Amino acid sequence: MIMKTESLPIKILLVEDQQLVREGLKGLLALYSELRLIGEAADGAEAVALLAELAPEDMPDVVLSDMRMPRLDGLGLIRALAARGWPIPVLLLTTFDDAQAFDDAVRAGAKGFVLKAISPDTLLQALRDVASGGTALRPGITERMERHATQLERGFVATEQPDPLSPKELQVLRLVASGRSNTEIAALLGNSEGVIKNHCSAIFSKMGVRDRTQAVLRAIDLGWI
Repeated sequence: MIMKTESLPIKILLVEDQQLVREGLKGLLALYSELRLIGEAADGAEAVALLAELAPEDMPDVVLSDMRMPRLDGLGLIRALAARGWPIPVLLLTTFDDAQAFDDAVRAGAKGFVLKAISPDTLLQALRDVASGGTALRPGITERMERHATQLERGFVATEQPDPLSPKELQVLRLVASGRSNTEIAALLGNSEGVIKNHCSAIFSKMGVRDRTQAVLRAIDLGWI
């Protein structure tokens, strides 16, 4: 990857569902002449739709994304980019310093993972590092990321016109896309975890996919979420 210089601004796509936070980040990015905001999205699904309209030369150098968002969260966005063959590095932002969240980000293939509470200069350096082909993670995480990063599938075979989902299955699918676990979905809907697992199995079968990630990507393509 080409190293960025002052004559080549780092192109950023900002993905954040909270408008107030998004506006604050836009103002922060505007302070640095070496950064150029090329677009913004309220969630991962909107980001994928935006990227699909861009010419290859207009693609961002880095996607700066919140981790928790409705419809398609930061991890789902990373998988969606990989599934479409878009090698765009993603720098994830999170509110809480959660070890499990770090591990999830590493497994998904995030190139950076930083807290929203970091200083502006630290965020700038993280964007520089990721844009130049490196990683931006707290000490001790970078080695783990490089060791455990996985090669994600870039496509999958699904039925062209899947069987329609029931209202309950569609509700479950949308909660899956928001990044919630079966346990969390069960609590929200007042069902047992076993019932939610059964719904997920039915969803996968109807859509002709193998797992949650493929189901979400397929649902976005179909316009279901």
